[in-house]
Amino acid sequence: MERKKSILFFSVVWVVLFLSFFGNVFGVGLWREWFDGFQRDSSAIVEKTARCKEKSGYSGPLIVAKNEDYNSVMTTGGCDASLLKPYASQYGLQARIITALAPNDSAKLPVYFKKVNVVLSAAMAALMALVTLRVRKLFGLVAAAVFATLVAFSPWVVGYAQNMYWIEPLMFAPFAFAFLSYSYCKSSKKMWLFYLGETILLFLKLLGGYEYISTIAISVFVPIIFFELVNNKQKIIKLWKHAVMTGVVVVVAFVGAYATNFMALSDYYHSSDTALKMINERASERGLSGIRKMRAHAVGNLKTLLPESYKFADRFINMDELAEDRGSTYQYLAINAGNYVLLPTLSLPLSIKGVFGEIVQSILVWVLVGYLVLFYLKRRHPSFKYYRSFLWSLHISLAGALSWLILMPGHALPHAHINGIVFYMPLLLFVYMVVGLYIGNIVKKRRKRA
Repeated sequence: MERKKSILFFSVVWVVLFLSFFGNVFGVGLWREWFDGFQRDSSAIVEKTARCKEKSGYSGPLIVAKNEDYNSVMTTGGCDASLLKPYASQYGLQARIITALAPNDSAKLPVYFKKVNVVLSAAMAALMALVTLRVRKLFGLVAAAVFATLVAFSPWVVGYAQNMYWIEPLMFAPFAFAFLSYSYCKSSKKMWLFYLGETILLFLKLLGGYEYISTIAISVFVPIIFFELVNNKQKIIKLWKHAVMTGVVVVVAFVGAYATNFMALSDYYHSSDTALKMINERASERGLSGIRKMRAHAVGNLKTLLPESYKFADRFINMDELAEDRGSTYQYLAINAGNYVLLPTLSLPLSIKGVFGEIVQSILVWVLVGYLVLFYLKRRHPSFKYYRSFLWSLHISLAGALSWLILMPGHALPHAHINGIVFYMPLLLFVYMVVGLYIGNIVKKRRKRA
C-alpha cells in the first residue's frame, strides 16, 4: 500500500512540476515576457551550433567571434560560420549531443528543439519529484506538498528547467544524488559507490560548463552534513574527512573535464598553446580581473530586474552617472550585492507592488524566514532532532551560494539575470523544507484538535 501511495505521490508531483517547467502554467517569471526571453537568449549557443553543424569544422559549441555582434548573429536563424568561433570556455557536451541528434533540415529544427525542451523539463521534474519523495519520507505529506509547490513557483528553477544550454538536471543531480543515496551508501558500507556516482555526475556537469562549480561542489557536502548531524553526538568538525573526499571528487571531475576540453581545442587549432590561452583567457575574465570591465553591468541589472528598488536607490545615488562607469568599484559591488539578495525567490500568484513587493519575495527575506522558522521549531519542540541538521545545512548552503559570486565577480556582475539559481543549490530547497515542516506541524495540531 505504501509503495502505491509513493508512486501516486511521485506521479502527481511530477505532473505539476512538468507543467510548471515546460508550460510555465503558473506564469512564473520576473515579468510577463521573462520566461520566453530567458529561454531564447541562453539557448542561442546550442541552437546556433546545431544550425551550423554542416558548415563548421568544430563539433563543439560555437559563439560569436565579436561580442558586440552577439544579438545580430546568435539569435538569428541563419548560419555564417565566418562570424563564429569555438566556445572555448567548455567542452560543450550538451551542444555536441543535441547537435549530433539534430536533423540536417533547418526547417525541422524548431520542432526538434521543442522536443529537447520537453525531455529536459521531464527529466528535471523527475529529479525534483524524487527529492520531494524523500522529503515526504522524512517529514510527511504536508511538508513534501509545500516543498513541491514552492519549487513550482521558483522562477530560477523554472526558467532553467528546459534550457538547452544550462541542462539544469545536471546542475542539481550532484545534490539530489547525495540527498537520496547518502544514508543508504553509508549504512550498506558502499561509500565508494557514493563518491563514484558523484564523480561521474560532476564530470558530466563540468563537460557542459564550469559555471557554479564551487556552489555545486558544496551542494554535495550539504546532505552529508544534514544526515550526519541527526545524531546529536556527532560534531561538525569530525566531518572533515567527508569534506576532503568531496574536494578530491570535485578536483578529479574538474581535471577530467578541463583535459577533455583542452584536447578538443588542441585538435581543432593544432596547437596546445592556443587552446590553453583561449581557455585561460575566458576564465580570467570571469574572475577578479573582470571586475573593472564588468562592473557597470550591476547598474543595468538592478534597473532591469528590480525597477522599484532602482528608483528608490536613485533618490540617494546618481544611478545615471554610475551607469556611465564613473563611480568607485565598491559602489558597483555594493549595488551588485543588493541586487542579488533582492532577487525574487518566488513568483507569488498575487500582485505586491513597489519596493515592499520586491523585498517580500526576495531571497534575503526567504532565507531569514528559513532561519526564523527553524529557531521557532526548536523553541517549541526542544527535542526536534533535525535542528542541527537544518541549521548547519543552511549555514553551509549559504556559503556555497555566495562562494561563486565572491570567487567569480567577473561572472557575477553581468549575470544577475541568471545567477539567482545559485541560491537554490541547495539553500532555498532547505528553506522550503523548513517551511513545509512548520506548516505540516500546524496541520497536525489542527487535526488533533478536531
